Amino acid sequence: MATELRHRKPVSSKFSKKRGAIERKTRRSDTRTQSKADKYSVLLSLAFFGSLHGLARFIPEYTHKFTHLQYRYDKLDAYDIGVDDTYMVITFIAALTLVRSSLLQYVLKPIAMRKFHIGSVKAQQRYAEQGWSLAYYSFSWIYGFYLYYLSPYFGNCDHIYLGWPHDRLSGIFKTYYLLQISSWLHQIIVLNVEERRKDHWQMFAHHIITCLLTTGSYYYYFTRIGHVILILMDVVDVLLSSAKMLKYCGFSRACDYMFAVFLVFWVALRHGVYNYVYYHAGTKAPGLMLDGKCVAFSTQKRCWTPIVIDVFLWLLGGLQVITIIWMALILKVLFKIIKGGNAEDVRSGDDSD
Repeated sequence: MATELRHRKPVSSKFSKKRGAIERKTRRSDTRTQSKADKYSVLLSLAFFGSLHGLARFIPEYTHKFTHLQYRYDKLDAYDIGVDDTYMVITFIAALTLVRSSLLQYVLKPIAMRKFHIGSVKAQQRYAEQGWSLAYYSFSWIYGFYLYYLSPYFGNCDHIYLGWPHDRLSGIFKTYYLLQISSWLHQIIVLNVEERRKDHWQMFAHHIITCLLTTGSYYYYFTRIGHVILILMDVVDVLLSSAKMLKYCGFSRACDYMFAVFLVFWVALRHGVYNYVYYHAGTKAPGLMLDGKCVAFSTQKRCWTPIVIDVFLWLLGGLQVITIIWMALILKVLFKIIKGGNAEDVRSGDDSD
């Protein structure tokens, strides 16, 4: 009896191995489901654009709204905003779904498997997701920074608010802002379709707050500060996606160096510059927009009250709180590297197949 007890494997060990096998099987099933979701997304997006093209022959007055900016001022190369902008947002969401799913399924996953010999199906999926993020954020940051460089508020925060409300948007700027709104709405959909990560609810809260900020700033003509916040965020995401892709490709040393660059930009932009913009908005914006303050019994296109300003400041503050939580996770990675380990994405869980 004593001999049997000495040689018998602990029951907890058996259950642990069985549970691990079940979890690996579940992860593989989730990844296959994601591949199917990408294929169906491509088909649904193509069906949307096909239907739009077909209906254009019969009801062009409606389909035109899906493909052209609305509310152009007469005799001016500028646009106002309105509820019909929703049509363009729907088109952009469909376009982002089509491009993302096509790239993941037919370009990035094959590259991961054939070029970099990434054997894990789950790692291939992660590589493809980060490849899309790198492509989109690179495009949106270049697009956004180009507009910022040409803007009157380049390097001067006061001009973000002077002359408010800014109700005359150029076509290229309006397209940029609607695309960004669409992108964040699209990310909420993607977040709930893909396999959940460790920080699912932080990401969900972040995306909800960002959507509220982008749509709210669009309605209130606070697009200038929204624009600045977006380019601050996008450049950091470019570096983060680059570091993750290097990790999945097996370039651990390059990943660590890229992570160091990412960390510097994260702290400088998302905690340094962001909080300066936040402070400037809370302390100077009301005085700079004094002419736009709500006046009783007067007709104003848009006006602000202290409550309106406070709501936007609370949302911006909530975004910074989530960023601080992520900063704590990033510091865990940094300490691991200092101890001799490699940069790992502590938010995503195990990347093994």
